[in-house]
Amino acid sequence: MKQWFCVFLIIMVASCQKPAPKQPDVKHLEPAAMALMKQGLNDLHAYTMLSELTTKAPKRLSGSAMADSAVAWGERTMKNLGFENVRLEPVMVPHWVRGPVEEAFITSTAPSQKLNICALGGSIATPKEGIESEIIEVKSLQEVRTLGDKVKGKIVFYNRPFDKTLFAPFEAYGGAVDQRGYGAVEAARFGAAAVLVRSMTNRIDTYPHTGAMRYNDSIPKIPAAAISTLDANNLSAMLTKGQPVKVRMKLTCETLADKLSYNVIGEIRGTEKPEEVIVIGGHLDSWDKGTGAHDDGAGIVHSIEALRLMKATGLLPKRTVRVVLFMNEENGVRGGKGYAAVERPNEKHIAALESDGGGHAPRGFGVEADSVKLPRITRFESLLKIIDADRVGPGHGGTDIEPLGKTGVPCIGLHPDPQRYFDYHHSDHDTIDKVHDRELELGAIAMAILTYAIAFEGI
Repeated sequence: MKQWFCVFLIIMVASCQKPAPKQPDVKHLEPAAMALMKQGLNDLHAYTMLSELTTKAPKRLSGSAMADSAVAWGERTMKNLGFENVRLEPVMVPHWVRGPVEEAFITSTAPSQKLNICALGGSIATPKEGIESEIIEVKSLQEVRTLGDKVKGKIVFYNRPFDKTLFAPFEAYGGAVDQRGYGAVEAARFGAAAVLVRSMTNRIDTYPHTGAMRYNDSIPKIPAAAISTLDANNLSAMLTKGQPVKVRMKLTCETLADKLSYNVIGEIRGTEKPEEVIVIGGHLDSWDKGTGAHDDGAGIVHSIEALRLMKATGLLPKRTVRVVLFMNEENGVRGGKGYAAVERPNEKHIAALESDGGGHAPRGFGVEADSVKLPRITRFESLLKIIDADRVGPGHGGTDIEPLGKTGVPCIGLHPDPQRYFDYHHSDHDTIDKVHDRELELGAIAMAILTYAIAFEGI
């Protein structure tokens, strides 16, 4: 009887709850979505811009001359396109330099065998003569803790691969990237001399993939480098034979004083509610491997092209649409934090969109918003069906717009097809020949359609 009473009570409570309010229909925006799509696919202008950016400002690491060139390119491009209020907002950024030498050799064989490595972003250099020591292989940070003092004086080799059985590559990345981010700190805690970290990719080749790593000021700093997946497999195979393996590695990277840089901003003022602002953007910096075509040149041109398409079609937004090219996402997020920290009187940010997932075909958007605003955003997914990008629902918004999200602004991230993204990510593979012009343009069209809809209807 008690069970039936509970069931009855649940039914009664549920029947008293108000159903979620039905969202207004958006069919009246379908002609605008169609116009944006046709304009974009006719022009394919995003690829032209990406070619310019990656040619004039490749390897756009924060603090570098190429990052300065990228700032100049962004400002010039938006002015040439007729955007309003084009300006630079200053931000101090870290200045890490890779240096001319990054090499490693297996020295316990005759002859020695070269390993393909690259310094992890933020690593210190080795001594001038390099470091030569025995390798010890681990698959996790916990394994280092278990080994404890046994790693003292050795080069710790983190070799946990992506889980290739997972459908979502970003999930596989999330399951492996702690080795890169925190491996050096954990190994140094127990006296290791250096670390080698398996590159963050499913692809098996000789290209090492860089990326950010962290130090703890209370623990000695040790050099850290990524090793290509093919070399990681070969090194692991040697270690399974039970014989000691020695490696000599040398890095000449260094961290210089912080440097002045800029976020680049341009906009179209809203025709009816200019005080309400929608930010769209990506990060202007990149790692110094490849040319930063997918990461995040694609996101930069997606954002600029989205606004250009509105101008080209005459679909001027009711609310202000502001493009922000954020500096220093890769190793500090100073641009994103800096933008959110600026006081902007008489303005209200109502949404922020980010593209930082590459230039492959768009599949939809991830949305971080409260239970009231989420359905007001997902209702626009029907407009995106014409380009097969209508998977709009809860998900990651973006790293650079996250500081805005902490103030309550809904954050929306473009989700391109991710299956090939980590083939190129943070490596010399990330070049424009890996980008398809139509797929890139479709990402810009997706950003334009959703941004215009939000600007038209509000949230």
